[in-house]
Amino acid sequence: MGASKTPRSSAAGRVSARPARVVIAAAWLAVSSTAVPEWSSATALAPRTSTTATVAAATTAADDALREAEPLTTVQAEPREWAEFSGPGVNAYLTLARPHVLAGDVADVIVHVRGGRSCTGTPITGTTYVVTAAHCVLDADGEVSRRTVVRDGVEYTAAKVLVNPKYHDSPGPLLDAAVLIMDHAIEGPSATLGNVFPARGLVTVAGFQALDSDGSLLRGTRYDNRPLPQGATGGVVQIDSAAAGCVHLVSDMEVTSTGVKVPCGLIPGASGGGLFVESNGELILVGIISTVAVDLSFNGVVPLSALHELLENPVGYTHEMPVRGPTRATVRFS
Repeated sequence: MGASKTPRSSAAGRVSARPARVVIAAAWLAVSSTAVPEWSSATALAPRTSTTATVAAATTAADDALREAEPLTTVQAEPREWAEFSGPGVNAYLTLARPHVLAGDVADVIVHVRGGRSCTGTPITGTTYVVTAAHCVLDADGEVSRRTVVRDGVEYTAAKVLVNPKYHDSPGPLLDAAVLIMDHAIEGPSATLGNVFPARGLVTVAGFQALDSDGSLLRGTRYDNRPLPQGATGGVVQIDSAAAGCVHLVSDMEVTSTGVKVPCGLIPGASGGGLFVESNGELILVGIISTVAVDLSFNGVVPLSALHELLENPVGYTHEMPVRGPTRATVRFS
């Protein structure tokens, strides 16, 4: 769908079409995937800042990506009715409740998490922490893999990570939390870490998503349907990406002891992104994007308890970040 001009709500970023440009291999876009908790699968997609991936043959890249995806499974989501509303704000609400490009505070606060796969993260105010998903920092063997954070063309190196490696054997939202510990705080906007899930009001779920050639979100109809941009040809395809998300009433969500289901359906690229509320002009992080339903009807969100478990028991969950090439440097991309 195209970018909407719906006015910004208190919890949502303004709807905008400000894209950031990336270049990725077409075959990778079509089949890349990551983790599968009990509800469905969650994955990662395009980074915001400029990068180039080249493939010698599309078939080779596709085969490699499929091998990574083989352990994954998905389940069909149960049908869900949209809440009924009446009045002049109905169309605006329904537009914001579906995946759309964001701008404003929520769009500005999230950052790219890079490494073996591209994910989203959230810097936490007053700390050197960037919150993301466990499946964004663990490799196929369940080992911690080197990750960096990118914001506004600057790459920051993580020194350590808080993560429960048991996620590899028991994938699910209860364990799908990770905290990157950076060498120093990420410059720019940040969010406060919430202690309780909101009982009412509006929430925004947000992460990075790819854009089609016309500026609309690049989406298929199912998790395993990854279209290429309109007019795309050749083995390397240029793709724009931007912060995107959905705005919902808390009452729209299904909240249980094992996680939260948000009727949105953000796709790969948003993994590790956040569920946010706004209070007194301050963004508060109340969840982490973990999964997406195979029919794109909802996203599974990590409960706050999983994140606080890591932070309250750092001795048991701290892992050194593997070193590769120049270490602990801050690099600005040209």
